[in-house]
Amino acid sequence: MATAAACASSLLAPPSSAACAGPATSSALFPTSVPSLRAYPRLLLAFRRPAAAAVADPQGAAAVLEDDDVEEVDAPVQFDDVNDDYEDGYGGRGPAFTAPTRPRTGKAALPLKRDRTRSKRYLEIQKLRESKKEYDVPTALSLMKQVANTRFVEAAEAHFRMNLDPKYNDQQLRATVNLPKGTGQTVKIAVLTQGEKIDEARAAGADIVGSDDLIEQIKGGFMEFDKLIASPDMMPKVASLGKILGPRGLMPNPKAGTVSPNITQAIDEFKKGKVEFRVDKTGIAHIPFGKVNFPEEDLIANFMAVVRSIERNKPSGAKGIYWKTAYVCSSMGPSIKLNIKEMLDYGTDSSN
Repeated sequence: MATAAACASSLLAPPSSAACAGPATSSALFPTSVPSLRAYPRLLLAFRRPAAAAVADPQGAAAVLEDDDVEEVDAPVQFDDVNDDYEDGYGGRGPAFTAPTRPRTGKAALPLKRDRTRSKRYLEIQKLRESKKEYDVPTALSLMKQVANTRFVEAAEAHFRMNLDPKYNDQQLRATVNLPKGTGQTVKIAVLTQGEKIDEARAAGADIVGSDDLIEQIKGGFMEFDKLIASPDMMPKVASLGKILGPRGLMPNPKAGTVSPNITQAIDEFKKGKVEFRVDKTGIAHIPFGKVNFPEEDLIANFMAVVRSIERNKPSGAKGIYWKTAYVCSSMGPSIKLNIKEMLDYGTDSSN
């Protein structure tokens, strides 16, 4: 007990004798007395020295503890102030231990994290374009057609980041654009109307036509259509479908052209290639403008129609630079950055 007490007190003050050697090693590691705040650094060192030695050399640490010469492990530390560096044989902080790591191979060795989850096909085709280069419109669309090599016909998409904050009413962008060369896909249209307009809608090519019966089917989960057009006199009844159609983007809206007294004209426009677009909460507009198997001239015509529509429907609250970035891509291909100035100038030349 006397030996253990002497070893515990050695944590608070330098030892006066070698009484702590040998059996006192375990007492130094697990002191029984509570030291003062000034002695905490010495207490931490007492626990750390054997642990650090075990990490640096696991087999040698056991040999040192069994050896008779243990003064080096439990050597007292002389200090003048709590903030001083302690000479414990390891620079006062113990050895820096780094776990051995295996060299990364394959996708794990790629520098960008997003590329580590890409397919081999994607990693190959993205080498065809320079990620930071800004292309003009014809070159970008030609490159987009080149990188589209999947087994199905991919859609051509445009993505524009606008300087808009949609949470303000005067900065919301929602409009439609008539693609002169069409969308390349079949649109299934449902019409909600009543009276004589039911026959007009069927004659115009509507796929589904109904009134109250169609409203009940939609409430029951029927959603086998791409666009829902309604006549103004049906809107009070359509209001009950807001929670069902709203999240899917199918709620009829006058701004989108899906609420119209001229049902025949509305059906004809959407069949020919009318596309609705809006900016999301981050201020980005995602707009499909055709298929990659379109001729390059048709893709340019559709793309410039989209650009002119966004310019024409500029919100009144938009301030500063309206266009931030513009990209085109195929459904499964990498994005291709466009030069904003050249894109707008190209649109002005074509419109003239």
